[in-house]
Amino acid sequence: MVSDNNSINIDVKQVSEELRIRPEIYLKITMSFVNSLSGKLKILSDAMSSNDRDQMRMTLHEIKGTAGNLRLRSLAAVESMMHDAVKAGEPQSRLSQYFEALRKESEKLQQYMNTIARQN
Repeated sequence: MVSDNNSINIDVKQVSEELRIRPEIYLKITMSFVNSLSGKLKILSDAMSSNDRDQMRMTLHEIKGTAGNLRLRSLAAVESMMHDAVKAGEPQSRLSQYFEALRKESEKLQQYMNTIARQN
């Protein structure tokens, strides 16, 4: 298990056992997802700029599904709050706060995964 000061903690061995894949495969899949997050956040940002709630929901759903499947609970929790806000029709100012939290969580996850990659 690896942990850091950013409150992200992934028990790679446990999650790999749950998913029935080798730890190195889990890490590879997770790193690929984490690397794709910046593109997804760009799409989400663009959708927010044009108030395209369908695109926001679709992009958030993709993030939520993958984060959930990979047991990236902290990211999934932040995404879920924003997803609920989009579905509820909350104002742009509120969505911007959720987006910033999602962006920060994504950055923490990226840093965490880079630390794991250096250790392996």
